[in-house]
Amino acid sequence: MNWNGRPMTRRGLLGRLAALGGAGAAYHGLTTLGLLAIPPAHAGIPVRPADIGVGRSVVILGAGMAGLTAGLQLARAGFDVKIVEANGHIGGRSLTVRPGDSYAEVGREKMVCRFDDGLYLNAGPGRIPHHHTAVLEYCRTLGVAMEPYIFASRANLLQSDQALGGQPVQLRRIKHDLRGRLSEMLAKVPDPAALDASITAEDHAAFKGMLEQFGALNRQGDRLVYRSSSRAGYSVPPGAGRDPGTLYPDLELKTLLDSDFWRNGLFNDMTDYWQTSLMQPVGGMDMIVKGFLAAAIPGGRTVRDLVVTESPVREVVNTETGVVVVHAKGREQADYCISTMAPSVLARVKNNFRPAYADALTRIQDTPAFKLGWQATHRFWEENDQIYGGISWTDHPITQLWYPSDSYFSKTGVLTGAYNSGANAQLFGALSHPERVALALEGGEKLHPGFSNWVHRDRALSIAWHNMPHFPGGWQNNPPELDPQAYARLTVPEGNVMLAGDFLSYWWGWKEGAIRSADLAVQAIVDRVSQ
Repeated sequence: MNWNGRPMTRRGLLGRLAALGGAGAAYHGLTTLGLLAIPPAHAGIPVRPADIGVGRSVVILGAGMAGLTAGLQLARAGFDVKIVEANGHIGGRSLTVRPGDSYAEVGREKMVCRFDDGLYLNAGPGRIPHHHTAVLEYCRTLGVAMEPYIFASRANLLQSDQALGGQPVQLRRIKHDLRGRLSEMLAKVPDPAALDASITAEDHAAFKGMLEQFGALNRQGDRLVYRSSSRAGYSVPPGAGRDPGTLYPDLELKTLLDSDFWRNGLFNDMTDYWQTSLMQPVGGMDMIVKGFLAAAIPGGRTVRDLVVTESPVREVVNTETGVVVVHAKGREQADYCISTMAPSVLARVKNNFRPAYADALTRIQDTPAFKLGWQATHRFWEENDQIYGGISWTDHPITQLWYPSDSYFSKTGVLTGAYNSGANAQLFGALSHPERVALALEGGEKLHPGFSNWVHRDRALSIAWHNMPHFPGGWQNNPPELDPQAYARLTVPEGNVMLAGDFLSYWWGWKEGAIRSADLAVQAIVDRVSQ
């Protein structure tokens, strides 16, 4: 290829295309000319020119999901990359704890996992929604095996001290009795057009027929009423011969209103990111981290070769030509920096950020989060309650009890015996580990009477993320909604420093947000180099 009579190199063509229309023009021009392969529909990792970063350097602060994503992309695009991680653990909050593993909250005794071999606790993230396509495509590309994570089973339990004498009740009973009660009320409306003007008189019969099916109503003359339904289940299961079983008595609407079921857990599986079946990596959430670390990059290396651990950042300074980062194990001078640190942590590092930017960092709120894991003596939830995966909910401070979505019918398993945030997480975080265990046992007993006899107290693991080194919380509250001005300011690079992390997305607290924010930070650097 020639330009004004002189040979045109691939790099030269890329530069001229970028000068005309930026990185997008360069990318589309090369693909149109057949000089860059068009990525397949499910490429997973964005494809960029492999030499666009040659001669340029980037230092990334934090080896969590955003940092690893950015490191992989930039290294494959030819950049010289170093990832600086404050902790000894790689993966950020993607912490999977297995037998022999240990960790410690600040100022507290080290926790050591004593589960049986093969068991683990996802102490951080534990599930991936079906529409988090960036995470799932990276898993596909990196060869991370996946399996279903059951978010909700109709056999899961709801418990409130305000209803039914504090006794736990199956989710199916609450859901279907509520549907039946509401359907019966709507069936009494003489003119459905009063509810919706689009319903004509001719639609009245169809409307009632729909309510009959939706609420499992019974016809009594010209009336539709709700009585106990097999949808809600049986107190005595049906058998063979002449044993029809005994239906649960239906719950009155007043009982349902007096409880907190409709506030806590009842409708969660209707949320798009909490469908009844999600995904999880086989063997633990950190299998995604391992997939990233093993990913090949130029020079016969892997992403793991880019990471320096146990080296907290002490200083980040913009210069006229780049950025200087000082950390516990050295000093980096690079063209660009991507910080994936929590904004509140970055704000405390020595820096020369402009006042408006520094102020925006301090305005992003951190959320306390707490988890506790049990190894069970046997799978009592399956044997006693026919619960296979999902979550039970309670108004006790533990908030949730997760059941494992794998190894069904095996001898034992790991329960997430508490998962909460906000005030409940602060409550647990202030307690000693033995006090946390005692309080979590109390919550477990409310859902499963006898619980205290069915878990190994001496093997319990607890973690308050807001107490962990270099983690001010489990995640940051949604900045786009809570503080649009601060959020908008942080989306713009500060000199040669860019941010990435789930806090800089509309998927706050999710891996999807971390990965997508990393994509944007990488693209911002590619755009600058291209121009």
